[in-house]
Parts: sequence; structure tokens; C-alpha cells
Amino acid sequence: MGEPQLRAKDVAEATVMHGLGISAFRRGRVETALKFVALACTYPEATAIWHRDHAEILDRRGNPEAAEAAARTALERDPNYADAWETLGTILVQRNKIEESCACYEKAVEIEPEFVQALNNLAVTLNLLGRNQASLARYMQVSRLVPENLDIQLNFASLLGEMDRHQEGLEIVLKVLNRHPNSIRGHSIATEFRRKLKRAKSEKKKITPAPCALAVSR
Repeated sequence: MGEPQLRAKDVAEATVMHGLGISAFRRGRVETALKFVALACTYPEATAIWHRDHAEILDRRGNPEAAEAAARTALERDPNYADAWETLGTILVQRNKIEESCACYEKAVEIEPEFVQALNNLAVTLNLLGRNQASLARYMQVSRLVPENLDIQLNFASLLGEMDRHQEGLEIVLKVLNRHPNSIRGHSIATEFRRKLKRAKSEKKKITPAPCALAVSR
């Protein structure tokens, strides 16, 4: 009888510790948050969510190796936890493990197909790996889910620019500026795309061959 009661008490204490840690983290008190959440995660009953929270706090504190280990522990507890895959992917990007990071985001999206943050980060990492067509497909997918998101739409437009599809990119940027007329980045991209379109038009005129003269019959 005594052991189950003690275990229930331990779980309750761990839950309180985790709650105090998350509360501190939301107030920007990272060290206090780390103290409480790390303690909660020492309990055998610590959930995948707790370990993922631990990873995020460690990452914010600037401990990438420990953060990676905590995220992997979360995934050992629950391999189908999409948030933990996304967290691990973000930690790995900061550790310059781009290919592995990309695989983590792909796993998160496989589990949760409309996971906006994972979709955006997947598009970014695919772009970093030079897989622009795959990146473009993901940007198209996520931009439909959150058409009002400034950063995602501008990232999408920027990729189109990298692919020399400036007119399509400009159309996206102009839609963004209709919603966010004070976006400095949006205006900067629009100016650059207009400049490149103007130059391309000018160069096209220069290389247009002159009409051939008709042959004169003798």
C-alpha cells in the first residue's frame, strides 16, 4: 500500500515542479525555469512533454548539447511526438547539422501534416541544402495554411527570387505589402525584384536580333 501512495506523491511533486518551471520560463526567468524542470525530469514518470520543455529551456540557456540530449529523451518516451521532432530539428540547425535537422522536420510533418512551424522550418532547411524545388513545394503548402504570415510569405518570395522567378515573387510581396504596408523587408524585396525585372527586360531588348533584310532578286 505504501509504495503506490509514495509514487503518486512523487508524480504530484514532479508535476508541481514542472509547472513552476514553465511559469518561470514564460516570465523570462530561464535559470529558475531550468532548475525546476530539470528536477521534474529526474522523476521516472517524467513525460515526453516535460523532456521537450527541458530541451527548449536548455537551448534558450545556450546549452545545445544538453538540449539535444533532452529532445532525444523526449522522443524515446514518445516517438510520435511531432513537437519534439520540431524542437530537435531547431536545435540541430544551431549545431550546423542541417541534413539531420531537415529529417527531423520531415518526421514532424509526417506525423502532423499541417504543423506550420515544422513546414516552414523544413522549407528553410531544404533551401539551405540546395533542394530548391522541394523547398518551394513546402513553401507553397505552408503559405496556403497561413497566408497572413509575413515572414513565411516573404521567405517564399525570396526563394522564388533565388530561382529567377522574380515576377511571381513580386506578386507575393505586393500581397504582403497590402496587409503590412510598413514592412521594411517587404519593400526592400519588392525594390530588388523590380530592379531585376527591369534589367532583364532591358537585356532582352539588347539581344533581340535585327530583322533580316529581304534578298534582292537579280
